[in-house]
Order: sequence, then structure tokens, then C-alpha cells
Amino acid sequence: MNRRAFLTRPPHAPPRAAGPDPLPAWVRQHLKAPLPRMPRSASQATPLRIQAGLEPYTAPLDRARVVHALRRMGFGADPETVATYVGGTAEALVDALVDGALAAPLPDPPAWVDAVPPPAGSSDAAFQAYVLQNAEWVVQYRADWLPEMQAHPLRERMTLFWHNHFVTGIEAYFFAPLAHRYLTTLRTHSLGNFKDFVYDIGLDQAMLIYLNGTQNTREAPNENYARELLELFTMGPTDAQGNPNYAESDIQEIARALTGWLVDIYQFQVLFALSRHDEGEKVFFGRIGNFLYSDVIDILFEERAEAISTFICEKLYRAFVYDAPDAAIVAELAQVFRDHDFEIAPVLRVLFQSAHFFDAQVRGAQIKSPVALVVGMLAHLYAEADLENYTFFTYLAAVLEQQLLNPPNVAGWPGHRTWLTTTTFPLRWIIGDVMYAAAEITRDPRRLGQALHDPEAQYAAFDLPLALAEHLLSVPLDTLDIPEVADPFAGNLAENPIPDYITDGPAYQRSLVKIFLAGTPWYEWNLYNFGSGTRILDYLRYLAQVPEFQLT
Repeated sequence: MNRRAFLTRPPHAPPRAAGPDPLPAWVRQHLKAPLPRMPRSASQATPLRIQAGLEPYTAPLDRARVVHALRRMGFGADPETVATYVGGTAEALVDALVDGALAAPLPDPPAWVDAVPPPAGSSDAAFQAYVLQNAEWVVQYRADWLPEMQAHPLRERMTLFWHNHFVTGIEAYFFAPLAHRYLTTLRTHSLGNFKDFVYDIGLDQAMLIYLNGTQNTREAPNENYARELLELFTMGPTDAQGNPNYAESDIQEIARALTGWLVDIYQFQVLFALSRHDEGEKVFFGRIGNFLYSDVIDILFEERAEAISTFICEKLYRAFVYDAPDAAIVAELAQVFRDHDFEIAPVLRVLFQSAHFFDAQVRGAQIKSPVALVVGMLAHLYAEADLENYTFFTYLAAVLEQQLLNPPNVAGWPGHRTWLTTTTFPLRWIIGDVMYAAAEITRDPRRLGQALHDPEAQYAAFDLPLALAEHLLSVPLDTLDIPEVADPFAGNLAENPIPDYITDGPAYQRSLVKIFLAGTPWYEWNLYNFGSGTRILDYLRYLAQVPEFQLT
């Protein structure tokens, strides 16, 4: 029989009956129908041909490698933050970021965290008022996430990663207070123990509603969570050799073990009702017993440790290195994962300190997600924003098809090349133009110029545009396809000649300088002249439309 037949419901099997809906009718009418599940399609990328392995990268870090690490482990950084790590070791940089993420305090809960809905029997006006308030809270909570990404980049980058792994969607569970509880679960475990993470996420209120755990009863078992627990959350359908990791019967039996859990939305509490739990004998993964929820997690990690570690490390590789995993590197990371009893932080330390991660082929080999694009544009500047701006930025990310708290389906955002389409790519140009033009965000862009070059240097007019390009773009400048600007440099060049390193250098350098100067004689440029900040912003807007700006 085809292996896949063991892993999917037979095409003519009747659907499982659902238990009581945990959300009342007045909530359900405000929810959109859930999108169909669309699993991640196979990547079209092929693994990079990197000779380096997981041995530590020991050479002093140059600026390009520091920027690479800060972009992948977070969202980028301003020049002064970059400078603190230049010349240091990969170990020091990674330890600083990982230790900082582990020690970072959780954000204060929002004021509405325990604002429960009106009790049953309340007036329609009370219900409607709560719906409107809840909608405002959701918008606010999305916006509040962005400054957290700037303040605690690695923890929030990992939180975003897990949001796309243990997927829930607020269009299914509705309540903003549940979104906060869900995101707190992700943050708490983002670099912690994965087994503990799996246990807690399965009893998260948003997850119980999203994957119908509250409708899973002994009379009518609902297999949704059991199926995704195996297929998307822990191990995947098959191992590296294509052998099945589980059978359809395993899903059915695990679903029985997970029966009995409820969410009281009028108190925001998770409850276990023994009367709804199947107390019969279950059989899965070769084990027999009257298993409960905790038993499922224990057995899962005891019987499928290698499959789980390989699946998660492959996903980490895709997210932080390249979309086509290197099987040998993944296998070594998986061993580290198992050796450390499924602690996430040791795996990150090994990966991010490795010569493999710092190989030149990895830099610029990913496409920025919409959130990484927007937050990165703030991170690379000395940006300041208020709640209204952050709200607008989350809207921009949603326009580019990444709405926080609402992935498209349980398989999450597929990422990589799917971020760029004939619709989203032109929009990315516009968004870059809008953000870098916003004076209330960029404040004084001359500060960026001061940090990247010596304003008093003789050839500052040539140094600054090249430094800005290196700061914003993830790939070496000599790989860019910059159209040659045929017009000569302006001004009296007989008395103020162009320096030899520009005259004799590559054409892309001359073109970038000409684009930056925009017809101003080079010797008249001064960072402190009137209009210099506008000139820098105009140049940043140009760089944001270079195709390679979309890479990280």
C-alpha cells in the first residue's frame, strides 16, 4: 500500500462529529470562515554548496559578517550597534544575543489582559461594545509587537518563528486577551525547552479553540490537534528516507488521549472535564495504556526523539540559514538538540557561531519577510516611532501578506520565494519609499551619516554613499546591477579632481556616488549643509528600490 495511505484519512471516511462550539453565537458571527489547510509545498531551492561545517568561526568578525548575524538573529541594527561587535568573535556576539534573549523580561501585560466578555444574557449593546473594544485591542497588540522586536531582536525573531510553527489565527479564536496569552507562551519558550513548549502550547487557549481541542470528546473525538501535533508541530509525516513517522491509527488514538479539555471564555481559563475524557485503553507508537495528555507528550519524545529533533532543526535551518537544508548540518544540529534534552538555546549557539552560518554563500541568500522588511528598515536607522506609526507599519506588513496573529492557515506562511509576487514586489518599492520619506520616523538622518563615515574627511562625498549602500544591502556591492550613470560629475573638476580610487574603481561606485550627489559638485557636499538630510533620505529611498534590498 502507498505509504501516504497510512498518513491521511481515507477519502471516503466520514468526518468526525464536532463537540460543543466554545465560542458563543455573538462571537462566531464576527469571525471569518477559516481558510483551508494548505501544507507547505516542496522548496524549489537546492542546498548551498558550503564546505564549512558547524565548527566555530574563529576569525575576527568584519562589518559584513556582523551585519549578517544581526539581520538573521534579529532584524538588523544601527551602525553603532554593529560597530560594537566588529573585530570581536562570533562566540562573543552569539553569546551576547542568546544570553540577552534568555534574560529579557516579558513585556508588561496590556491593561485589558483580563477583560472578559459580558456574561451570557447581557444586552446586545454590551456584546457589540465588547466586539468593538476587542477589535481595537487586536490592532493595538499587533502594533505593540514591533517595538518589542526592536528592543529584544533575537527573542522576538524566535517568537515570530514559533508563531509560524505553532500556528493559530485570531480570526478563529477572536479574543485579544487570548492572543496575549498565546504570544506569552511563545515568548516564554522561544529559546527554552522544546518538550515543555509542546506541552504548554497544546493547552494554550488560542490553540485549543483554533484546532478544535475544545470539541474533542469521548463521544466524538476530534483529530485536528493530534494530526497537526505530529505532522506540523513535532516530526512531519516521514523521515529523511521517506519512511512514515506515524500511522493514521496513531492520530486516532492520540486524539482519544487528548479528550476532555475546555476553554471557559467567560473567565479565560482552561479546564479539564473528566466526564468528556475517553478513559479507555489507547495504543500508539507501540505503547498501550489509559493515557492522558501528559502521557502523550512523554511518549512522543521517548519514541520519536530522532524524528522530532531532525524535523525542528531542519525548520530552524530553513528559517535562519537557507530554504534548502543541508542534511549533514541538520543531522549534527539534531544530535546537539537531543544531547541537550531538547533545549533550544544550545542549538542556536552552535548554529550561529558556526563557519557554515558565516559562509559568504549564506549572506543575502534569503528573502525578507514583510515583518523583517518593515522592522529592519527601522532597525538600520536611529528610528523613532509612536503607536500610530507602529499600527501603520503592521498594516504595511499585512498588505505584503504577513498579518501578525493571523497566518493564512495552520501550515503558516510558506515564506522564501513566495514573499515576492507580481503584486507584492512593486508594493515593497512603494513601502520603502513611504517609510524612508517619513520625517517623523527617521528624524535626523544625518546621525546615520555621522555614524557611517567621517564628515570631515576630504572625500566624504564619495565615502558616504558607498557606506550607506553597504549598511542597507546584504550582498557585496560589486554583485549589484547598478545602471551606469553616463552623465559626468558636476562642477569644476580641473581644480577639484575626482579621487583616483573612484576614477579607476568599478563603475557601480561612480554610479552610486552620482545618484547620491544628484548633480551637486562633490566638493560642495557637506553633511551639515541645509538639505543634506533630505539628500540622504532620497538616496535611502533609491537603495530601497534596488532589488537586492529585499535580500537578507
